[in-house]
Amino acid sequence: RVGSASGVMTDMASPGAGASVVMATCSDERHPPHNALDEDERSFWVTTGLFPQEIVVKLGKTSQVTKVRTLTANVRKFSLEYCDDDEPIGFKPAFEVELGDKGPARLQTEVHQVNCRAKFLKFVIGSGWADFASVHRISVF
Repeated sequence: RVGSASGVMTDMASPGAGASVVMATCSDERHPPHNALDEDERSFWVTTGLFPQEIVVKLGKTSQVTKVRTLTANVRKFSLEYCDDDEPIGFKPAFEVELGDKGPARLQTEVHQVNCRAKFLKFVIGSGWADFASVHRISVF
């Protein structure tokens, strides 16, 4: 677990912790992939209308991951894979879920307990509730 002197968990997916997006299967210049990691929940990464779509996050260092929080919109099937190699290959499944339809204007907040050692995390949007889906925030603890 990553923590601080105050006992507050540090978000390992934040740019301040050294995390970055190293791959995304689509990109819109108005809503680029790195928006999924910033602290502004009004900014987001948007898919381009086809599924599946993937975004790969490189953590600042190989770490023990115990919890993943996502803030999304219009995501139906979602899965997480992890890799602790020096290169983002050989991913292993962590979980797969189907999210409920909250409607076009409501965000989906999901928290998943995991237990994996990772340097890279691959977030896969398998399908959406609409033509486009968005990822407003990815947090990793």
